[in-house]
Amino acid sequence: MAKIVSITPKGQWQEFYKLDIRFDNGDFGTAFAKSPTPSYNVGDEVDYTKNEKGTIKINKPFTGGGFSGGNGGSFATASKSAGDERSASIIRQVALKAAVEYACAAGHDVNTILANAATFNEWMNGNQSTATHQEHFATRNESPF
Repeated sequence: MAKIVSITPKGQWQEFYKLDIRFDNGDFGTAFAKSPTPSYNVGDEVDYTKNEKGTIKINKPFTGGGFSGGNGGSFATASKSAGDERSASIIRQVALKAAVEYACAAGHDVNTILANAATFNEWMNGNQSTATHQEHFATRNESPF
């Protein structure tokens, strides 16, 4: 890890913006970005790789919610900020798809499918119900058992 001490724009190459990057460890090189204001800033602590031509690829640590690449974070428990509304929508879609697949195998009606989708969505968001088996299936027209 190294801290970025300067970012100097150096024009464009095709659709990319060229940026000269200097680090606190004395290393430097050229990075390419899709915008003139990249996702990293002076003062950011980053991992990077540098090839034989001096081109730098910044690997800024992921600090947001959502999927974390398998290091213990949880996609399903992302906070509900504006950026996470899409994640919540995806979770609802996955829950509905699972409920439909389950219903097809068991021959359930639409109300049961929607109730199962709500249950799957709660489980995926870490909100497991504390209802008893009877309470849980009271809203459904048929029991899967």
